[in-house]
Amino acid sequence: MIHTWHTEETDPARRGEELGSRWRDRVRATLEEYEALFAGRAVSSVVVRETSEATRELVAGHAPEILAEIDGVARGAQIEPWQAMALNARTEILARAAAVTQECSTAVFLPADGGAPRSVQTWDWYSQMAHETMVRSQPAAGGTRIVTFGEFGQVAKIGVNSRGLGVHFNILQHTSDGSRLGVPVHVLTRMILERAGTLAEALQIVDSVPLGASTVLTVVTAEPAAASVELSPVGWAVLHATPGEPLLHTNHFLDPALAAGEVAATPFSTTRERLAFLGGRGSAVEIGEPLARVRALADEAPGSICVDPDPRRAPDDRPETKATFTIDVERAELGFHAGHPRQVADRTWRVLAARSPA
Repeated sequence: MIHTWHTEETDPARRGEELGSRWRDRVRATLEEYEALFAGRAVSSVVVRETSEATRELVAGHAPEILAEIDGVARGAQIEPWQAMALNARTEILARAAAVTQECSTAVFLPADGGAPRSVQTWDWYSQMAHETMVRSQPAAGGTRIVTFGEFGQVAKIGVNSRGLGVHFNILQHTSDGSRLGVPVHVLTRMILERAGTLAEALQIVDSVPLGASTVLTVVTAEPAAASVELSPVGWAVLHATPGEPLLHTNHFLDPALAAGEVAATPFSTTRERLAFLGGRGSAVEIGEPLARVRALADEAPGSICVDPDPRRAPDDRPETKATFTIDVERAELGFHAGHPRQVADRTWRVLAARSPA
């Protein structure tokens, strides 16, 4: 289930406390899920706390307003500030483990006629986690408004802002992950949504922060422009969209230099099969109407965009597709459905716009 939450609170600390108080039980449940996941991946509670505390200092230097919101969530949910940070630094904490994860498939089409990008993404995560998540609408600095999806207590994952910029989010894994501390990729996504309106501005933000874990952020803007920005602790690369051709990404590096340091995929990985599936469905990604675009990607065949729990894997290591999203940067809208594209229906498809009320 995907819950929605709307606030007009402009003070980050008060906004965080409002969210934490309103959704206290779910924030605490999400924390418990991650504590179990960290422990199951042999990341000790001491390492989790030390990483979270050090990360708080980094975020304080690069995005103090976002730290104020995270600390506000902690007060409202009655958890420790470092625990609230652990929810946002979960990718960086998992980078301290040897386990290989997979998460998400993204496709973008940049029309050759200069139209706005068309996008779609599936969000995959572990079967035992994130049964309930959130899409929230809130003000940001400078009169911007953002709509973003995330697990309870996280500041951002997938989202769009009222300036005509959206961000998709896929996990990657590099041998340098965990080699140093970095600004959490969830916080970086939020920084881009709050501060950027163009691809160039988004890239400037990426260039301004140290990273401790790998991810690819696919940025789409109303300029129009689109690019997949592959991130790692040792560097980052930009894969620009070509007008008239799909821009696709799953869970392996496409930049040759970064791919040389990629963590080897497990035998259960479907990242290349999903990329090939998207490559064969380019006409679906081109569809202008978001719900029709999602439906065109629905497929029951193995190797499709959807990830189903694999019974060959351990019970706590079975990712599955939990949600589907589209971003419309012209309307500043996030479309979403809790489940696979093949499960979507008119009644399950929802849209939230990053526009201030009249």
